Amino acid sequence: MVRPSRRDFLGGSALTLAALTGFVDPDADGDGRSRSDSTPTDLDVDVPAPLSDAFAPVPAADALSTTYATVIAERVDANSTEDLSYRAQSATETLGVDADALSATVSVTPTDRGVRLLTAAGSFDRVDIGETIAVGESGDAGGDADGGSDWSSALPADAETTDDLPAGWHLADDGDTAVVAGEGVAAATDGAVPATTGAAGSGGDETDRRIEIARIAGRAAAGKADRLAESAIGEAALPRLGGFATVLLVPDAAEGPFPSEVSGRVGAFAVGFETAPEDLRELDGTAENAYVIRPAGDASGTGSGAKSIDDDAVERLVRAVDPAVPVETDVSRTDGLILVDVTVEAPPDLDSEAAPDAEVRSRFDREAGTVTFEHRAGEAVPADDLEVWHGGEEVSDAVLGGGAFEAGDAITVDTGQIGTVTLRWFDADENAYYTYARERVDREAFTFSYDMDAETLDLTYEGDRAADPDALRLVHRGEDGARTVGGEFTDATLEPGDAVTVDGVGIGDSVRLEFDVETPPGVGAGSLAQYRASPPQVWIHSRAEEGTTVRYAGDESRPADAFVTLVDGGPTDAQFADEYDTLSDGDELVLGELPLGSAVAVEWREPDEPIVIAEQEVVPSTHAGIEYDPDAGEVTVRHRGGRALPASELELRAGREPTEVQPADELDEFGRDDAFSAPVPPLSRVRLVWIGGEREHHLGGTTTARDAVVARYDAAAEEMTVEYVGERPVDPSRLRLSVNSSDAPRERESRFAAEHDELTAGDTVAVEGVGGDDTVVVSVHTEFENGAATSSVAHFPATPRRGFVVGDGADGAGGENAGRERDASGTTLRYVGEVHRDPDAFRVLVDGEPADAQPSDETDRLTGGETLALGELPAGTTVVVEWTAGDRTRNVTEHVIPPRAAFEVAFDPAEEGDGGDVTFTHAGGDALDAERVDVVVEPGSDGLQPWDADGGEVTAGDETTVAVDEEPHMAVVVFDERESLHRERFDREG
Repeated sequence: MVRPSRRDFLGGSALTLAALTGFVDPDADGDGRSRSDSTPTDLDVDVPAPLSDAFAPVPAADALSTTYATVIAERVDANSTEDLSYRAQSATETLGVDADALSATVSVTPTDRGVRLLTAAGSFDRVDIGETIAVGESGDAGGDADGGSDWSSALPADAETTDDLPAGWHLADDGDTAVVAGEGVAAATDGAVPATTGAAGSGGDETDRRIEIARIAGRAAAGKADRLAESAIGEAALPRLGGFATVLLVPDAAEGPFPSEVSGRVGAFAVGFETAPEDLRELDGTAENAYVIRPAGDASGTGSGAKSIDDDAVERLVRAVDPAVPVETDVSRTDGLILVDVTVEAPPDLDSEAAPDAEVRSRFDREAGTVTFEHRAGEAVPADDLEVWHGGEEVSDAVLGGGAFEAGDAITVDTGQIGTVTLRWFDADENAYYTYARERVDREAFTFSYDMDAETLDLTYEGDRAADPDALRLVHRGEDGARTVGGEFTDATLEPGDAVTVDGVGIGDSVRLEFDVETPPGVGAGSLAQYRASPPQVWIHSRAEEGTTVRYAGDESRPADAFVTLVDGGPTDAQFADEYDTLSDGDELVLGELPLGSAVAVEWREPDEPIVIAEQEVVPSTHAGIEYDPDAGEVTVRHRGGRALPASELELRAGREPTEVQPADELDEFGRDDAFSAPVPPLSRVRLVWIGGEREHHLGGTTTARDAVVARYDAAAEEMTVEYVGERPVDPSRLRLSVNSSDAPRERESRFAAEHDELTAGDTVAVEGVGGDDTVVVSVHTEFENGAATSSVAHFPATPRRGFVVGDGADGAGGENAGRERDASGTTLRYVGEVHRDPDAFRVLVDGEPADAQPSDETDRLTGGETLALGELPAGTTVVVEWTAGDRTRNVTEHVIPPRAAFEVAFDPAEEGDGGDVTFTHAGGDALDAERVDVVVEPGSDGLQPWDADGGEVTAGDETTVAVDEEPHMAVVVFDERESLHRERFDREG
């Protein structure tokens, strides 16, 4: 029987390629912290929840100086990781959150593969991994759910406090992944691209860039950077499509994964899938999908662009993009947009397991003008099930001789000097296919030369022989949209040295030489050559130790005197040209300590019109720690590091109002080890703000007594009891209760004020009718002169969202550390729930049988942090924790003890051309069931590939090889289609 469809769909869909290897090897597991006011700034677009939260930290592509190939948003409703898509599994593994705490994810894949950005939204606590680098305006995580120490007290002394992040958010990095996160929303990246114009950066190496990407995501969440949801395609598509199970956005059709199939008149498009793409294989009957298409250059809403794209072009786009098979299409046009409703059937099945296991390599013979497919090893492929596609047409009859395609056989296709050719297996009875190899030639025969002053781009054919470019089109995409150019270049025979000039190619434009042919399902035509005219990148950053620095980041060396650094509009004393003749990646200019509030900018003067490519205001690199003393009812604000500041330029606020005691009342200067105290009521948002510049800058903050509310749940009565346990009285009119229900959210109510004149320790409120899928939310409501704000401080789910965290005695499993010995602690379970619960309601199963140890053996009440030891468990053991209260038994924790095996991965480049072989070797440790082991090479493997093993086991010394047609960035060994056993990076030094 063929294995389920997850692997199959992952193998070929552009919708999921982004998630295959971006985040499959984190060790974080979260630890159940209490809540904070960390809501990102609301979108200016009406996007349905929960996608609105997941899109808040997604910056527009321009903010990262890149373009997005795809953005995939997904609603999540699952109780265990088994029910999750690969994208959602990446979110749970990267961020250490449980499946049932996740409600939405967004995965971003750029065209340059330099960014791997993943966001998530849900009912999880603030993600806490790695070392904290910066905190938002109220940068604390509050008290630990178990009554532990305040998170802010554990911050590094040099942690930056910034209003670039939303209140209560923090930026952290663990060496591989940078995370920016608040309560219930997080963004993670392990990518590296140059910083954007106007963004601060800390350096040109990969770590700095990874952190900067996360910082920009935080700025987007705070509403301080352009956001994708508020872009033209976001505003057009997300309100219409946000209710679908999965949403695909292609913000720049020219740079997306469908360049040849999509008309050049299409600027951007988005798709809403009623059925998640990975579930389409199991689709019984039909599903309804919807498309929003924005024509190129038609952001005005006049509709003229929509009329220029006829229905045939729309249907070609749908057939190219939709992973299912369209059977009925309804096209309408309104407000400059094309809206499409599509009825689809289950798509052909991309089935690598059903296909004969053949290793095929393609080879282009430039002299002969042919592509040869060589069967190097493996099973024979019946000729009746083999297809050869060339230039958009099936040519199987012409090149196949009947019989079977066996090891040692070769199939040669006469392509000439230019062509696209594909070899695939197709089973018509099962409607299943698998692509063995594809080739686009001749990639090396074209070169670009760009004249920035003249805004011209020359494309030259440098092949050795004449070529027929009839299957190609040349597309120029710029601010005015996309247009086909260079007809004289693609309509006639190309001779060596022939060239074409594309005029009006400004900075930010792209030119692509694309194939314009029909392709079979799962096969993209792609492009031969492309060029993007991008401005150089520089980073500006201010540090306490070095002052302000400017760093050049770029692969291309440029004249140093083309860059002029300005402060407040005038040239600085130090310039790049004083130290360098030409700038290379990483070259740095130290400006030293500049006056606070100074505006630093870098102009690039090589173009005729100088361009400001970076700018930033100098703000204090000062961090203030704020601790709350519940006995005294006051906060103590202490200078934790960074620049000393005049006390007169600081303001301490509770809510949005100044506190009774201000820094200037106690100090002249706020410098190292200086401190002052001010009375503040419990459950107040407190922030220390620098007000000496054009914009405020937050130096530190906390929410006082945020651990002063606890809850217990009675599943039989469907009642949540919320208790105030703070040490000082609180005005109950400031607290609100609401129930987030799967049916409909309830309005916030002043339940505390209705039952209590003043809240003191032990006072409770009982919330009735709280079903198993509901969550009780406690918020602080503050009235201001011109409005009000409500900030959540606690979320209490009726059903445990996280249950228990499993520790297997090896501090996590898999990754580069696979193969290490377990320690003596064995497997443990630690309760991390937010709600106090009866331990009898939990049942622990080991391989389906009750464990010898149960939570009720250890404690009478679970409040958080209680640990249960299960002893040594062998690899492959399944540990499940069931919650038996409520309307049905639910799995709240499920974990398979992974095997301990070490691996080695090597890349052997091809002698000629791009690509080569990636070889995986089992280097010791546990033997593995081959049916449960896959490998991934990104880019190149077309998703999960089975480990080819004799005897059904992968043991020490066994190898498997994946052939790729370009240099890989990463290779991963995957167990049970979801857990990484080893990850190898090829795009990092050392």
